[in-house]
Parts: sequence; structure tokens; C-alpha cells
Amino acid sequence: MSKYSLTLAESGEMMGQKTNTKEKIIQKSRKLFAERGYNGATTAEIARRVGVSEAALYKHFKNKKEIFLACITPSVFKKVENDLEPDVHDIIQARMDLVRSNLDSFNILFREYPYHPELAKVFLEQVYTQDKHMKHLMKKVANDQLTPVQSLLYEIGITSAIWAILNFEKVQEQVSPETMPLGNISEEIAEFVLYGVAGKKESQ
Repeated sequence: MSKYSLTLAESGEMMGQKTNTKEKIIQKSRKLFAERGYNGATTAEIARRVGVSEAALYKHFKNKKEIFLACITPSVFKKVENDLEPDVHDIIQARMDLVRSNLDSFNILFREYPYHPELAKVFLEQVYTQDKHMKHLMKKVANDQLTPVQSLLYEIGITSAIWAILNFEKVQEQVSPETMPLGNISEEIAEFVLYGVAGKKESQ
């Protein structure tokens, strides 16, 4: 065997290193884009945080925009376990867990999509079309009367509300002398979705 040829183990190790580097680029970039936005983040700073040369970034991604779009894909996607007819509260809790576990990605999505319309497509492909239970919720709440556009707007409204609440949760101690209890917020959102501002009417 030539001294320049690679064993399968060595080849696999190199592939693993390449994959690990790509994942590290995405992780560090996601945090940077969430902090500074697309325009404020530079490939030089991404490379510095990853610990590689700027040229090394382009072995994994074509350009800065491709890195940016890769950061939107949720790294953790939690689904409702019940495949039959999940409870509305469980569906809301699953969406809250999804946003909380991927808050940097959702920060990028909601702050940057007015300037990068392709982010909306990523949301549709990576979140909206993946969560069948949320569609079930839309049908249940509206008695199957929502159009596809209305269903999408409803879901975006729920998701953006959760996103705003979770970000407020992070800073509320800095902006309010009294901390609001947010422990049961998923229950509150579910009740609002089901019964609106008036709330659930007690049976006589």
C-alpha cells in the first residue's frame, strides 16, 4: 500500500472532522447572527470564533448567505408524542419547547426575514410543514373553516407570540421591578387560543 493512501478508518476520521467543523461553523455563526444580525456579522469574525482561517469557511459553504440560511434550521425539533389526537395544551407546549430550544434561530428568523425573504421559505419547510399537530390545532379551533393562508397566519401569530414572550422572559428583570410569573405560559396561550380574550366560560 502506498504511504500516501488512506485506510478506511483514516478516511472516516477525516470525514468526521469535516462534519464536526461544519457543525461548529453553524453553531458559532448562529450565535453571532443572533447577536449582530446579518449585516453586523462578518465571515472574519465567524472564522475567529470557530478557530479556523476565513478561507476554511468556504470549504464548507459557498458564501456568507449560505452559512446564514444554515443557521435557521432548528437544531432541536421536539414533537408531540401522541399520534392520535393530541391535546391543545400539549401542542402549544411542544411549540414553546421548539422555540425555547432554538431561540437563536428564531431570533434570526423574526428579526431578519423582512430583509431576507428566503427565510420565510425556510420557516415553511423546516417548521410549518413538519408540524402536523399544529395543523390539527388550527382545524380544531376554527372547526375546519380556515383557508391555508389563514392557517399559516394563525400559526405564525402563535409562534411569534411565544418567541416574544421567551425573549421578554430573558430581560424582564432588567425592565420591570416586578417579575411576572411565566411558568404556566403555555397553559395561558392554549386557553387564549381556545377561548379568546373573554376566557373560558364556567358552566352554570
